[in-house]
Amino acid sequence: MKRKLLLLALVFALVVPSVASLVSCSRQGGGGQESAAGSDTDAETEGSPYLDNLPDDLNFNDAEIRFVYPEANVADIFTEDTGGELVAAAVYRTQMTVEDRLGVVYQINPLPYIRDQYTNQIRTSFSANENAYDIVGEMIGYAGGTVGMGAYADLNGTKYIDFSKPYWNRLMAENFVVDGHLYFCSGDAGVSYLRNINCMLLNTKVAKDFKLDVDFQQLALDGGWTAETMKSYALQASSIADPTNVNRETDTVGLIVPERDHATPLSVSLGVYMFSPDGNGGYEHTYGNAHAVDVIQWMVHLFNDNPACQGTFYPNTVDTLTIDRAMFTSDRALLITAAFDDTTTIYKEMSGDYVVLPFPKWDEDGEYATFSRATHITNAIMRTSDRIDMASAVLECLASVGYALVTPAYYEESLKIKYSDATPETKAIFDLIHDSVAFDWGYYCQMAFAGSSHISVYGPILDNDYGWAGEVDARKKALTRGFDSYIEKLAHLEEQYS
Repeated sequence: MKRKLLLLALVFALVVPSVASLVSCSRQGGGGQESAAGSDTDAETEGSPYLDNLPDDLNFNDAEIRFVYPEANVADIFTEDTGGELVAAAVYRTQMTVEDRLGVVYQINPLPYIRDQYTNQIRTSFSANENAYDIVGEMIGYAGGTVGMGAYADLNGTKYIDFSKPYWNRLMAENFVVDGHLYFCSGDAGVSYLRNINCMLLNTKVAKDFKLDVDFQQLALDGGWTAETMKSYALQASSIADPTNVNRETDTVGLIVPERDHATPLSVSLGVYMFSPDGNGGYEHTYGNAHAVDVIQWMVHLFNDNPACQGTFYPNTVDTLTIDRAMFTSDRALLITAAFDDTTTIYKEMSGDYVVLPFPKWDEDGEYATFSRATHITNAIMRTSDRIDMASAVLECLASVGYALVTPAYYEESLKIKYSDATPETKAIFDLIHDSVAFDWGYYCQMAFAGSSHISVYGPILDNDYGWAGEVDARKKALTRGFDSYIEKLAHLEEQYS
């Protein structure tokens, strides 16, 4: 324990100011983030920087809490060497805080992440009824199938997890529910979720060059960052002399979607979901409905009839990605779609300035929505664990402390602008995006359905094809049958394993 406290004191000096000030600076500002603002007040009143309601005297007497986690992502929750890096130091402080608050000891079981092989090891452990793991980190795109096997405990039935808190993905906690049961959820318990959140970047020099005298972040916070608004500004920021032959080496364009996988979150931000809550506790197939058709046709038109808007909707190559991204970094693109972690790699050394924006919404009456990519690591508890109560306390504490420490540190290190010195508008934008990460069954659980459920939105855009709705309609029966079968399976899991 003395070693822990000494290291904790040393690391404390490495991380930006104090826990309380980090929570405060990371959750202030506009954007309608009522839960975060209210929680800050409560935390300050109680004298605690953490927003959870875990009992102060909760102690598991140095019991081991067993994590199974992809080897490549272990540093998101556990590290023994901070190397002086901000996020690593925050991860270490979070780990020490969880261990000390709850009287537990981390036992990390890192497994090489070869997608099917990693997942199969978890499923094999469950099938053998092994009491080997407590908390599981699994790529969310594969976790749906593991849920269908019954391998994960119902998180809503655990003792300590509170999904009303802002450190859990609210929309996932509300929408990935069958008969009141929830089997995995993402949030601030791991950096992987943050790294994979989609956003847009706006080049402020290009905006100035084309005399776009707009406070884009305030526009978004005021609810005015819509599809048509984005399109309007994108079309204004164009220097293309020959619309039939865009030169990506010299021309300036208004919007670039450099990866085909960015097309799906863009369509979701505009309100296209595969299955949506029907208001009666169930779900309806909404892929291909009238609104979805309008959105996809709008996107087809945007990227085929407007040379100022460039989309890379074919399989990416190093060359195409490099050229597209270079247009933004060399001040020849106003807007580009990205993920948060692109700012730590692709755009880290960019000499010019940019601001972060959410993906646009369809109209001013809608709400912002985006994705954390289906490759992000989500959290679950093994049904075979004999420490489910302890695991739920650890997972809740990990998310709560991560929200206070790791999330602000991640913003500080990765999003170019110094977060602690950023404007209230910038802070509010980060929180707006963080709090609007959406959930779609078809995107996150597609591999759990019978057959292939995912009909790409980038195919028709690439082919300048308005027939997407026909393909959806032709496969609707198979899609809904696979989905209904999966939902039926989930509805009986607790009865089967009780």
